Amino acid sequence: MDEATNKPIISSDEVRANPSAEENPRQENVDSSLQPPGVLAGETVALTGTLASMTHEQAAEMIEQHGGNITQHVSRHTTLLVIGEEGWPLEDDGKPSVKLQHAESLIHEGIEIRIVSESDWLSMMGLYTDDPDVKRLYTPAMLSKLLNLPVHTIRSWERAGLIRAEKKVCRLPYFNYNEVTAARRLSELMRCGATQEELTRSMQMLKKFLPKPGRILEQLEILSDQHQLVIRDEHGVFEPSTRQRLFNFTEEENKTESDQQEEAEEEQHAHLLRFDLPATQPQTATDWMVEGCRRSEMADSSAAIRCFHQALRVRPDDAEAHFYLADCLYRIGKQEAALERYLAAIENDPEYLEAWTQIGCLYAELHKWTESLLAFDESLHIFPDFPEAHLHKAETLRQMKQTDDAITHWKRYLELDQRGPWAELAHQRLEQAGVPCEPLET
Repeated sequence: MDEATNKPIISSDEVRANPSAEENPRQENVDSSLQPPGVLAGETVALTGTLASMTHEQAAEMIEQHGGNITQHVSRHTTLLVIGEEGWPLEDDGKPSVKLQHAESLIHEGIEIRIVSESDWLSMMGLYTDDPDVKRLYTPAMLSKLLNLPVHTIRSWERAGLIRAEKKVCRLPYFNYNEVTAARRLSELMRCGATQEELTRSMQMLKKFLPKPGRILEQLEILSDQHQLVIRDEHGVFEPSTRQRLFNFTEEENKTESDQQEEAEEEQHAHLLRFDLPATQPQTATDWMVEGCRRSEMADSSAAIRCFHQALRVRPDDAEAHFYLADCLYRIGKQEAALERYLAAIENDPEYLEAWTQIGCLYAELHKWTESLLAFDESLHIFPDFPEAHLHKAETLRQMKQTDDAITHWKRYLELDQRGPWAELAHQRLEQAGVPCEPLET
């Protein structure tokens, strides 16, 4: 099972920081011979930020084909600055890129420089369309593969409100690619030391040029509002960076005998930290779930497990809490315990699509082939067009030496998702099986 995707059958490849046009899910099929030449005649064009539609090298070729001159720097001779929409033109400290700052300075001096978004630049050349495939939605596993993010990080962002699913099918969320990449970039910048104030100023500036800034500022506020991390020792709770002792009188007064017994058991495992929410906030199941997801995102699986257990103490029938707990248990190597929690998830919600698929993957890893296929069949009964279930069932059948049956599901995967993260794998499997295939979309 791949730790990044929680799928035992498919291994996750590295995704380059600046993906090529063939890998990028928003890539347009561009034929420059069909476009009117010379639309950039007389323009000296600079690029800043990562482009979503192509690499900088490909963009330079496009600019020259349409009559413009490409420049690596912004100067008084620059007439057009294009802002990439995949990676904003921000430095690690959150400040606008040098190119963007220089362009703004020259504009204030009276130099005529147009600053346009990537979408507007494509429109100038007649390349931008409202192709619905550009606006396609992605499951957590797909985004994990495309963006090189662990699935549990994507799920934790959704739980915390950082990203929102555009639709759900039996609890399976489908996300807008742009919103998730925005959250990823903001998270990276803040981890590099950029402050909320600096990022807010920069994003306010970029809003003038980005056509649809979306929820960027709202995401930034959520990222900046982190819960407090505290550690419990034999004397109580303290904040680790300042060593300041914290008190929660309400919690102490309301402890039951079972609470005290559990704490005694926990003290025998001193290597595990205890995380409590601030005393001013109610410790609801949702609170514990959000905190568990945050700890999971930080790869602190032990602390996350404790939070999910706390959530289940408050709300024992919460299918999502069982599911998230199962993910964490798998990541620390407890396969059987993870399987039990996935099964608990479907007991509380028989149509929990992702849980059924994970059960199938775990059974496959344990070489329990019959149980694995039954789980995948249940997943496909709930949602026949779930690409990942077809893909994982095909891979399981391949391990069982049932290639003829696997072919059906590889084909179905490609019918549903020709440009998905595992399309190349399905295509290769069919070719290895001697099945003629149409070339993949680019």
